[in-house]
Amino acid sequence: MANNYDQIPVVTFSIDVDYFNQLFETARGLAHNGMPEAIEEANKEYRRAVALSKAFIKNAGAREQEAAQGLERTQVGHSKSGYEPTGTLQGSIEIKLSDDGKSVSVMPMATVADQKRALAAIAGSGSKKPITSQDGVDYYGVYVEFGTYRMAPEPFMKPTGEKIAMRLNNEFERIMRLAVLGSD
Repeated sequence: MANNYDQIPVVTFSIDVDYFNQLFETARGLAHNGMPEAIEEANKEYRRAVALSKAFIKNAGAREQEAAQGLERTQVGHSKSGYEPTGTLQGSIEIKLSDDGKSVSVMPMATVADQKRALAAIAGSGSKKPITSQDGVDYYGVYVEFGTYRMAPEPFMKPTGEKIAMRLNNEFERIMRLAVLGSD
């Protein structure tokens, strides 16, 4: 059965610690020239920066989830496109942290069946019978974000992701400067 999982609007934030390669290269040069403690100090700073980065990424996911939920709740639907908000989409916005903690993805996981169940419950005709799409599992955040031939797009993931990303770049740079240099 086909589904639209690969089209789910996903916002991903990640950190890249490759910029520490220059620090390690400098530390190796210093160690080679009689300062062996430089390698140990570089490793200490690297571990500290990675720990701060992981906390930062986790926080970024929470901020995106909150922003996307707020935008979906206040500005999406409400007769603009034909989409009827039930709270299901808003409540389905999940945070998925990578195993290494260096990236986070935020995505709406509500299905068309979830939305149909919610609408039926609101209308008072909630059935215990499972509701499924003819084509398999369809995630309706795709339809809200990108629209369909019958419904105008009402993006709620991309706009919030872009706003958060702009703020995060400056914040991350400041935090790393503090971690490595100890000053602002």
